[in-house]
Amino acid sequence: MHEVSRLRVDCPHCGSHMKVRTSKTHLPDYRELYLNCTNEFACGFRCKASLGIIETIVPSYHPNPHVNIKFGAWLKRQIRLEAEGQMRLGLENQTMKETHNERHLH
Repeated sequence: MHEVSRLRVDCPHCGSHMKVRTSKTHLPDYRELYLNCTNEFACGFRCKASLGIIETIVPSYHPNPHVNIKFGAWLKRQIRLEAEGQMRLGLENQTMKETHNERHLH
């Protein structure tokens, strides 16, 4: 089964669907989107929006060592429970990386 994901953005002025015409990125966790309102003749609104990845919910099986996206509260709790022996996530390498990164941030 193939899953299709589409970001839906509505025009803040007329409520019509907006389409992404182009996007730019210079960072792996951030993208700038250029949007056009599909109600072109009655509204015609165009804008630039930003899309940023802000929190890890489930870590990657192949993490990029140059990307440091903070772990979310739920994931941190699961890692703590695993460390206490109450749960097994199989995130040994990710847990070590996050612990290392947190120590260097504080």
